[in-house]
Amino acid sequence: MSAGHVVAPVTGGAPASGPASGPASGPAGRGDPVLEIRDLCVDYGVGDDAVHAVVDANLTLRRGQVLGLAGESGSGKSTLAYAATRLLREPGVITGGEVLFHSQPNAQSRPDAVTGTADLLDLGEGDLQRVRWSEISVVMQSALNALNPVTTIGRQIEDVLKAHRPDLNRAGRVRRSTELLEMVGITGDRLGSYPFELSGGMRQRAMIAMALALEPQVVIMDEPTTALDVVTQREILEELIRLRDELGFAALFITHDLSLLIELADEIAVMYAGRLVERAGSESLFRAPRHPYTYGLLNSFPPMHGARVAMTGIAGSPPDLRSIPSGCAFHPRCRYAMERCSVDEPQLVPLSHGPVPPGRSPREVSCWRHDPRSAEPVPAELNQPDPADPAPANPAAAAPAPAPEEEKA
Repeated sequence: MSAGHVVAPVTGGAPASGPASGPASGPAGRGDPVLEIRDLCVDYGVGDDAVHAVVDANLTLRRGQVLGLAGESGSGKSTLAYAATRLLREPGVITGGEVLFHSQPNAQSRPDAVTGTADLLDLGEGDLQRVRWSEISVVMQSALNALNPVTTIGRQIEDVLKAHRPDLNRAGRVRRSTELLEMVGITGDRLGSYPFELSGGMRQRAMIAMALALEPQVVIMDEPTTALDVVTQREILEELIRLRDELGFAALFITHDLSLLIELADEIAVMYAGRLVERAGSESLFRAPRHPYTYGLLNSFPPMHGARVAMTGIAGSPPDLRSIPSGCAFHPRCRYAMERCSVDEPQLVPLSHGPVPPGRSPREVSCWRHDPRSAEPVPAELNQPDPADPAPANPAAAAPAPAPEEEKA
């Protein structure tokens, strides 16, 4: 099965050049970087026994856009997000890098909000507390565990408002809490409900309402649709797209399900064994994957239309982070591996050195198959035309020459 057999996007993210919407997505803001992760490294433990969970991660989240982060369980996705927001628990240790937050506070922000550019890894506890929820919020994985089981939903939303909006009185907090629940499709009478009295989808919606209470500039969503049925997943995804368009926040959406990101994200980064291995626009990644791991992920779920074909998937299992293979970490599972792949470690590099459209990041891949100095040809599956590339002026000249006909017997 090829990537083209995957169900096509239905409600994809708005293009970077589309009309601006929401308070934070004006013409001068949409597409500008709001969160930049540079060379972030995270270990579990210290010394020679430390496990390198995230290695030299570089990501750029832009205003009004959704950046997807995909990969199998244990690839380092959640570790990267929690390290960037300083929510990482011991024995996790940030060993290098910086996380630049370019703040543009809105009317809902605290009067003492951080303004300008700040490195979140260098902020003191006071400044960090002012940034969390107010400017950067997180939708935790598994709402049942993230919500307080002995406190009502309304009280938990009010606690956020009370901490960051001290100007609101009790009536104002209740009114705002009701607005938030209704915004995500829950009636206001559920403010008095406890988490266990809500369905899984309603709990997740309540978490999203809490995350959006102060209209933050950045929302980090760690597998927000995990363990939900496909109908509820679809409803929540459509709700998130609508809210993104209305409020204009930027979102980092983390999941192991690449098919979800194809519908939701503007750009997608793929992670494997603690490293980013590919980054591209969602349409480019969907139609023309460049890394064998990305290609394998796209071929790991069945097509919804067309003829039935055998799924190839990805052989083997992710490596133990305590014993990463030499060279490219993916080479033991890669059908396209060369001798060099087991020796030299590839770096995430741009596929083209030409100009990058405004509001976009360069397309990057970490694979020796795409090294221009390599004598080995790029497999056809990893070299499909990129829909983001401009059409050639003379398509006939750009088309490959037809193969010679076989001689007749």
